[in-house]
Amino acid sequence: MEPKINREEPRLKLVKNDSEIACYHCGSKRYQKNGTTGRRKKYHCKDCKRYFLEGVNKSKSKSHYNIPLSDDVWSAEDLGLRISPHRSDSKLIFLSIQQGWLKEAAKKFIHYKAATLQFQTLQKIISSFNTFSEFIALNYPQITWKQLNRDIILDYINYLTSKHLNWDTKNHKISHLKELFEIGKINHWFEISSYLISPEDYLKPCKRLPRYIPEVVMTQLNKNLQLLPEPITRMVLMIQETGLRIGELLQMSIDCLKQDSQGNWLIYYMNWKMSKEDTKPISRELAKVIQEQQKYIKEHLGKEFSYLYCARKGGSNCRNNSFIPQAKVMSDKSFLTFLRKLAKQCNIVDDSGKLWNFQAHQFRHTVGTRMINAGVPHHIIQRYLGHESPAMTSVYAHIHDSTLRKEIEKYHESKVVNFQGQTVELDKTILSSNDDLEWFKKNIQARALEHGYCARPKVLGDCDIPGFDGCYNCPHWRTNSNFLPILKDTLDRTNKVIEKARNCGWELQVKKNEPIQQNLETVIKSLEEEANEQKD
Repeated sequence: MEPKINREEPRLKLVKNDSEIACYHCGSKRYQKNGTTGRRKKYHCKDCKRYFLEGVNKSKSKSHYNIPLSDDVWSAEDLGLRISPHRSDSKLIFLSIQQGWLKEAAKKFIHYKAATLQFQTLQKIISSFNTFSEFIALNYPQITWKQLNRDIILDYINYLTSKHLNWDTKNHKISHLKELFEIGKINHWFEISSYLISPEDYLKPCKRLPRYIPEVVMTQLNKNLQLLPEPITRMVLMIQETGLRIGELLQMSIDCLKQDSQGNWLIYYMNWKMSKEDTKPISRELAKVIQEQQKYIKEHLGKEFSYLYCARKGGSNCRNNSFIPQAKVMSDKSFLTFLRKLAKQCNIVDDSGKLWNFQAHQFRHTVGTRMINAGVPHHIIQRYLGHESPAMTSVYAHIHDSTLRKEIEKYHESKVVNFQGQTVELDKTILSSNDDLEWFKKNIQARALEHGYCARPKVLGDCDIPGFDGCYNCPHWRTNSNFLPILKDTLDRTNKVIEKARNCGWELQVKKNEPIQQNLETVIKSLEEEANEQKD
């Protein structure tokens, strides 16, 4: 029987059970279409969650479970891993691991993790093992697993510090090694001492700043867009409005453009990071740009090419700016080559006069930062950019000078209160000059919140309170009457949580939420009193 298909949503469709097509990893006939690789159709298995190609004989295909550990180069296809068509690298390479004992364990570990991790993540793990191998070869060339001890690990951590890695990279390299030790010991791959890596070995996370493109650079870019080939111009217009990840842009389906019942335009795209299909509302102007690109693809490559954008013949190695369309997905490197050539050609520079080095992800950060500075609520930005958690969106929550000044003035046009409903005065000199504003930026965390703003002094470090609900008990939280609807809604939800907790006998939940309830009642009462006074 043919599976039921939801006709209302243009989602990935479950393929008819054809006896000639089956997942060569597990033999299942439950799968979804997932684009093409070359001339072959690609599918995603609903049972084993891996990818496979049409027309590949299972008996001739290497199984993920019997890849020879003697091979130093593994292909993603052999492991059943999906590779984005805009990326040319599809190999896992172990050649840089110099010690046989470490290489064997590394292969077993990657083989073990391949069932649950993405290809790019596995590459990063191998890079971590390469770094550790390099350290061992330089400092302890004769040791094996039995001689590995805490002192050697401490030396390795100092070695990472000497390489001036950022905190994120260093922590990942330590974490990958720690997991190798744990998994290897559990599976009896080797004998090793316990607790070689401890929590204090990790660097404290630093607050990430958005890597947005300054407006002065964006102005120069848009002024010279006509010098780019038409498809690249359309790609730039699309990425700077939508904030798509480069992989999402390059793999955009040609039939991505849709209209809702009210005639508003939106695009369907695959959010590969979250492994789900998603939508974005777009402007009418961008819809017209997409329609022009659809026409371009159909005229040059016909109806068989299923992507909105294509590569050019010669790729990034072409020396000129011509664009001869080719029926394959463009690489991210090729896209950036066009932008960087344009920057050199037109001398696109920042405020300091430095030539701007375009990166694809900068456009995404620019969209997020612009939305924050336009006053768009945090949760809407999270939904628009397809972020899994508010923490991902908070990277953009840094306010520009002009916006910061406006926000301060706006907050203090009316009564500003803290979490106890007490009025908070702001020193008027903060708004009197740029010097005072700069002092405020450096000493106070300028963060936009959905229910107010954060006045935590920066000398105290980054806020470690999880979620926005923690603000209701924080002395650094500030709010005013502009946020009364959100505060009332939060109080209503809190009351329901407490009521249910009491009915179920959940005393811990009651104690946890009662302080929030009391503070919200006090804050709302204080702000409503001010609003009533103004009406009188």
